[in-house]
Amino acid sequence: MTPETLQMLDQYAFVILPALLVAEQFGLPLPAVPALLGFGALAAYGQGSSIPLMLSTLAVVALIVDFTWYEFGRRRSAQVLRVIGRLSLEPDVCLPRAEEVFSRYGARGMLIAKFIPGLTTILPPLAGVFAVGRARFAVYEVAGVLLWSGTWIGVGYVFSDAVTVITARVEQLGLWLVVIPALLGAYIVVKFLLRRRYRPRLRIATISPEALDGLTAAGEDTTFIDRRPPVESSSHAGGAGTKAA
Repeated sequence: MTPETLQMLDQYAFVILPALLVAEQFGLPLPAVPALLGFGALAAYGQGSSIPLMLSTLAVVALIVDFTWYEFGRRRSAQVLRVIGRLSLEPDVCLPRAEEVFSRYGARGMLIAKFIPGLTTILPPLAGVFAVGRARFAVYEVAGVLLWSGTWIGVGYVFSDAVTVITARVEQLGLWLVVIPALLGAYIVVKFLLRRRYRPRLRIATISPEALDGLTAAGEDTTFIDRRPPVESSSHAGGAGTKAA
């Protein structure tokens, strides 16, 4: 961030930081962490608003957004997995990783979710899919947000001099403020095109439930291999179509 950005952050922190937090919760790769560091640095110099007030604001905003995700997962468990697949740039990586964290730690995994790219979007609806209690979800959600935001604001506060030096250097290398967003945009476009290219192969490899039932009724020798993550299998249990491998 440049000094001009820090000045803007000083004036509009209660708009910028919650907006960046919401963007992260929807899987958008916007610079929430640098903004938190900048806020901490401003607080160290006696500028900006109260750190406890900012932490409270972020906790409330995050709880509202993630509780919506939670209810979506609780009520629409099958649909939420498809939505996650559309939002995530790496659904084949993020979903198994989230499943591993959730199966090992349960709702406690939300304490670290925001530190790991991709998990902050996936774990709240997964908590709904697995019917984690609402009060338990709220406690770990608020604790996770406070831990994440408090850590980065605290780092910015302690190393405020370093943050100031870095912002000055970034101003001297103003070209990178154009190059980095351009590279990020190119990365997103490439990932999108690769996914569009891969989807037709998945369609070719599927079989409808009716066709599969016809094969088994005719006595065909069929073998079923379920390659879906357990969380996806459980959300479809007793229901939808089957894929043949």
